[in-house]
Amino acid sequence: MQHDPTQLPVNLPIPMDDGAADHLGRGQFSRLPSVSMACTDGLDVDLARGDSGTVAGCSLLFFYPRTGVPGQPLNRGFGGEDWDEIPGARGCTPQSCGFRDVFEEFEKRGIQILGVSTNTREHQLAFKLRMKMPFEFLSDSDLNLTRALRLPTFEFPVESGGPTTLLRRMAMYVEQGRIVKVWYPVFPPDKNAEMVLHWLRARSPESAGAQTVSIRCIEARDLTWVREELVRNWHATQISSRGNWFDADRLPGFIAELGAERVGLLTHTNVETREACEVVTVSSRAEGAGVGTRLLEACVGAAREAGCSRAFLTTTNDNLRAIGFYQRCGWSIAAVYPKAMDIARRVQPSIPIMGMNQIPVRDEIELEFVLDDASTLD
Repeated sequence: MQHDPTQLPVNLPIPMDDGAADHLGRGQFSRLPSVSMACTDGLDVDLARGDSGTVAGCSLLFFYPRTGVPGQPLNRGFGGEDWDEIPGARGCTPQSCGFRDVFEEFEKRGIQILGVSTNTREHQLAFKLRMKMPFEFLSDSDLNLTRALRLPTFEFPVESGGPTTLLRRMAMYVEQGRIVKVWYPVFPPDKNAEMVLHWLRARSPESAGAQTVSIRCIEARDLTWVREELVRNWHATQISSRGNWFDADRLPGFIAELGAERVGLLTHTNVETREACEVVTVSSRAEGAGVGTRLLEACVGAAREAGCSRAFLTTTNDNLRAIGFYQRCGWSIAAVYPKAMDIARRVQPSIPIMGMNQIPVRDEIELEFVLDDASTLD
């Protein structure tokens, strides 16, 4: 039975952040390189110069593995795996359609959308015309951009229309050739455009009806969304911390909203029955908009009001970005639990062995915010 490429199958494997895009936007990878790419408008584009107006100002480049050909059956992978079994592979058409459907909002902001893959220009053009895409696509079939930026890739024996090296799904916001923001990995793919717009609205609230991030308590109507957010970030609703297991979808907490959209979640233990409040999960769909900071502030406020002596949380040793973020928010490292994740993996084997930045997921780091002094969140 032929799968509808515009729809996402249920139970797709969720890609993990392996740190393969952490270098983008930093040092020698802070700007787009001078490489020539074939564009579906028929011209060749030098990304560094923005030939023919392309990427000369503000641009959103979204990267995807490949699009199929109607009626052409998909191959199996080099290891015999099905396309849908590869985390992050399925969803190129929904990702593109997501940007198509909100194209006008990007256009009003003066932001050019460009799709990028290692498909040939001819393959991309056929897809653009077939799906009525209002924006152009850039072909990296010669892998010049992929190699220059060391973009995350995987290998798959494509049927036609490009090399076997495919780009992993991601998005990149660029201003005057400078890489400002990177989204990686992207899941679910059909929400990529929405994630980017959340960030843009928060970054420039004056152009989005002066929308600001607001915080409220989790309500019963949020349950489905809370579970989706937990599975999206932790692959499960059961979360381990220091040998304890929490049903995070049953915990109290806070929702962050940008306008009418839910963009962040924090769950914590019941502050009414504990001397210390443990933050079990924190997640944001609008990074750089202050969502995480506002959620932590709300939790610290609730814990202080309840008379708790401290708030604390744990994160894994590979999560360097989060460890840095928490410390910038005034939290301090309080303890290290060696091999805690090895123990947790006995209960939940799906916990990955290798984490971000190619660091083994092994230990838990506890950070705390002491509530009986004058400390405040930045």
